[in-house]
Amino acid sequence: MSKTSKAESPVKKPIHFYTIHPWAVQHQPKHSEIEAYVEASGEWEIVLNVRSTSGATHETMAEYILSIIHEHQKKQNALHDAMIALELVLNEGITFSSEQAMGHAVTSIKKVLK
Repeated sequence: MSKTSKAESPVKKPIHFYTIHPWAVQHQPKHSEIEAYVEASGEWEIVLNVRSTSGATHETMAEYILSIIHEHQKKQNALHDAMIALELVLNEGITFSSEQAMGHAVTSIKKVLK
């Protein structure tokens, strides 16, 4: 099986415009504002306004939404690290750099499983 140039190039980490920093929440008296750092503007911007529902306060809802977003980001990072390690092993075999990548992937996965 011949290797193509695509197979030999390392997997690049995808650019996620709102994942440079963890998202934050600011609670106001009648609503909560979820903010993300927007790389394009270099500023923190409100990406979501959360209001209370009949079953939950806006603070509770905003914290819940924030926890889902942060969990998704951790899983996405761990999956990417695992893909890099697997690609290195498939392309190079077990080398120092592939062992390093595998160690990094294992650490990322352990963080997700906590």
